[in-house]
Amino acid sequence: MTAIRHGTSPTRKLTRREREVLAALCAPLAEGGAFVEPASSKDMADALGVSEAAVKQHLLSLYDKFQIPEGEERRRTRLANKAVEAHLVGDAAPERPSQPREPEALDLARRAAALRNWPRAFEELSRLPASSIEGSAEAQELLGETALWSGQPDVAIAARQRAYALHAQAGQAERAALVALGLVVNSAMRNQVAQASGWLAKARRHLEPNPAGLPLGYLLLVESIFAMFGGELAAAAAAAARALASADQAGDIDLRGLSLSVQGYSLALIGRADEARPMLDEAMASAIGGELGTYATGFVYCRTVCASLDTLDYRRALEWTDAIERAGSDVCLAGFPGDCRAHRATIFMLRGDWQAGEREATLASAESRATDLRHAGIAENELGTLRLRSGDFEAAEAAFLLAHQLGYPPQPGLSLLHSARGDHVQALAMLRTAVERTPAATPLRGMLLAALVEVALAALDLRTAAAAHDELTTIATARALPFLDAAATTAGGALLLAQGKSSAARDALRGAVASWLGASAPFEAACARLHLARALDETADRSAAALELSAARTVFERLGAKPALESAERALAAFRHED
Repeated sequence: MTAIRHGTSPTRKLTRREREVLAALCAPLAEGGAFVEPASSKDMADALGVSEAAVKQHLLSLYDKFQIPEGEERRRTRLANKAVEAHLVGDAAPERPSQPREPEALDLARRAAALRNWPRAFEELSRLPASSIEGSAEAQELLGETALWSGQPDVAIAARQRAYALHAQAGQAERAALVALGLVVNSAMRNQVAQASGWLAKARRHLEPNPAGLPLGYLLLVESIFAMFGGELAAAAAAAARALASADQAGDIDLRGLSLSVQGYSLALIGRADEARPMLDEAMASAIGGELGTYATGFVYCRTVCASLDTLDYRRALEWTDAIERAGSDVCLAGFPGDCRAHRATIFMLRGDWQAGEREATLASAESRATDLRHAGIAENELGTLRLRSGDFEAAEAAFLLAHQLGYPPQPGLSLLHSARGDHVQALAMLRTAVERTPAATPLRGMLLAALVEVALAALDLRTAAAAHDELTTIATARALPFLDAAATTAGGALLLAQGKSSAARDALRGAVASWLGASAPFEAACARLHLARALDETADRSAAALELSAARTVFERLGAKPALESAERALAAFRHED
């Protein structure tokens, strides 16, 4: 590992204080003999007699000098590792032998993995000759885990396959089954369905003679995950409940958290939210409290936020995302960087922080390509939505099509893109198909219906718009979700406008704007203001209409929503011309 690229020595670039900060950062090496985790900012500040803010400022400078980019995980650890290997911290960083003793390297790797310092653990194992660990199932399992969380999925899968073969040859049926279940997950996340099914069959075969205990619990869990992603939500909830019973019997906190999250997610999507919420909340409390392992932590966060997003319960999604961020990004991002970033991108977009949303979605797509194609698709869909709202239609189409290729349905975004280009016939056809394929009375169907109202009105098809609005209102009333209520009210107001019922539209749209603001959705609120301004103008309240247009224009300008901004500016220009 090189400290500075292009052959430049960092020694010439470091200030005296930066050298002191590096020494404090790497102090645990001098104290414990084996460096697996650097000092915290607080410990460094205490050792140097400066404020924690000052330490963080010096760290920012050091990250820049050592070319450790913003957004890279575990930046302090990366900096410390580079400083140690470049011999920049004096006695705290003695030169290490190029060929360490095997027991020492394995022990260091185990210790680093226990602290979730995956890059360090993977580095220690990588320094060993492959022949020295190829016959150890334990070492191969360790290599598989550290490689996976260090962004080396191909190495991880190969190591897990070797571990499985070694366990199977030794007659260790339960261990072989558990490793096979891990390979089921690895394959499924890559959309390799046949391979996932094959590994699942192997796990079942190993457990057939003795179907009990913790391995059976994990088998039930994986079966519940398969059912969940296959849309068989009732079956998924039932299998997860059985896995939960196994977890409680064995006292396995990871299995309990995983089972709760699958059961809660499945129940939430079939309309049993009151039962689902306590399960998801308990699992998330364990995750942010640091009780769960890396996989369980990332999976629980993912399913909890997905349950909130898929049911349009954005307030809960926002709350739990904030909780994860307060707990520290390593709680989630050390395990599932692409997954977490994809969902954070959705949250940032909703909040109106499009720049952060674009950054997270771009990283999420890149990070998920090798491990989890569905989350890469989610990220591309978010990028498509952002490009559409920003007016870059070609880039939006490319992102939506890539989301589709990755296995994620890019609706209603792709239909709204066709409508924005003036192809309302194609947009209506695509949306009708998407609605038909979506289960009845679900929040997702409701949002597709809201888009159908919008496109139908643009196509002057009031009959289709009215029918879509009626069904949307029924779903919104049954679900009682603020976001869905706001969408239904906005669609209803726009329909009333098209029907010439300006006074009723005005009253509905005032409520819609308030609902969107309450849901922390500035873009949607501004779009509703455009409709409201038209209704106010038609009811001869021009000053109020101009006020709404001005408020909408400010939001669109801040967000960079070019098409909507142009609409607001045209309306304001018309007002000025008439005056």
